[in-house]
Amino acid sequence: MAVPENMTQKSLKTECQSVQLRSREISHEGVICVNTSQDNTSCKITGMTLLTPELLIITDFNNNAVKMVDTNSQSVSDQLQLDGIPWDITQVTNTEVAVTLPYKQAMQFISISSNKLIKKHTLKVDGECNGISCFQGKLIVSFCYPAKFQILDMNGTILKTIDGKNIFQLPWYITCNKSSIYVSDWDMKTISRLNWQGDVMDSYGDMSHPMGMSLSDDGTVFVSDHGRNVIEEKSGDCSEGQVLIHKLTKSSAVCWCGITKKLYASCDAANGRCINFLQIFNLQ
Repeated sequence: MAVPENMTQKSLKTECQSVQLRSREISHEGVICVNTSQDNTSCKITGMTLLTPELLIITDFNNNAVKMVDTNSQSVSDQLQLDGIPWDITQVTNTEVAVTLPYKQAMQFISISSNKLIKKHTLKVDGECNGISCFQGKLIVSFCYPAKFQILDMNGTILKTIDGKNIFQLPWYITCNKSSIYVSDWDMKTISRLNWQGDVMDSYGDMSHPMGMSLSDDGTVFVSDHGRNVIEEKSGDCSEGQVLIHKLTKSSAVCWCGITKKLYASCDAANGRCINFLQIFNLQ
């Protein structure tokens, strides 16, 4: 596969190196309860994506559900039960998302119409798919068993497979932009940056158990560190990081809105205090 937009390896490196961290003013804006009357147990939000600043779509691992969250009213406006346990989610069009179902070895496509979630088709894959990201009509999917990632077209045709041997162990989340593919690995305790040919360009350690990631509008990477109970921001070239949010109990998924400058984060608190709520932070 060619590098998107004809970017050379030299230009990729230069672009990522130019994206450095800056100090931010951070405030906690509140919480959104995502537990509903349809749920059988406490929520475990493992994936999030924004269709618009007002419309957040999340995956609830514990309740086999995808939920639509109205960020204005701060409430769940619709819920769709799935045939399998979901993990991650990505926007594929203005009105459609794709969800990984690792134990079904499949991806479920869901459309959004008239404020309703509608189940569409599924695509089978050749392993337990976890992280998912969409860029320029291509799906980038990470697999834990066996550890690898693939680039697929919207019909499920495999365009490229990157074997994770000696690179990954548990690559639970993946995200990308025109210059880079970022992978968070629970066991390796790293965030790795690869080019679109699958070569590892940089890697950032000093983490406990990195999970969900979200790219900022200026190319930095927000990542939840489940083991340290923090959300950290990484520079685009993974050369440096800074902790933005402390004491976020068992942080899991994160989602950035560049328009409103809000960062949404989920928790996996064993004591149940935070698990049913999304945390909202304002980052300037």
